[in-house]
Amino acid sequence: MPVAPGKAKFQSAEIELGDNTLRPEAPMVRCRVVYMGNNRGRSVALPGQVHVERIQTGFDDKEQPTFEERRRPVGEGVQSYDFSSHDSLGRLIVDRIMAPEANPELVGKPFAWCEHIDHIRWFHLQRTDDGAKEFRVLANRADQPIIQDHVRRFISSKQQEDTNFEAIASRG
Repeated sequence: MPVAPGKAKFQSAEIELGDNTLRPEAPMVRCRVVYMGNNRGRSVALPGQVHVERIQTGFDDKEQPTFEERRRPVGEGVQSYDFSSHDSLGRLIVDRIMAPEANPELVGKPFAWCEHIDHIRWFHLQRTDDGAKEFRVLANRADQPIIQDHVRRFISSKQQEDTNFEAIASRG
């Protein structure tokens, strides 16, 4: 039976996916994301961004207002990460390259800073076609449990969604 324009037909195998947006209380962490590949112009755009709000906290000794930045990840917008190792003239962008003091596997690899916990998770889970990590995420030791918990919750949530979808699809 044809469906009238503007009216979507309900499919019994359709389920509502879980909310993959951030919890409002999602923590802020700052990680260095190192691109392990060889594409000199690699960039990534991910949905969501970090919202920065400047809040006046008082006045200094000279009666000038003082401000504090409050940062929080939000689901709106898009955040771009540039892992280009060279500029448009072919010159090395030294500020984006891992220093010689880094882990030998990472020396000379381009990096970008990331503060959005969902993006950190995305980078952490990315693999190349042969199963190697495309990105390495370097975090402060104190932030690692926060990131691990977020990744664990996401994977658990996805597994539950997959189970729910399979159960509904098998009824169909």
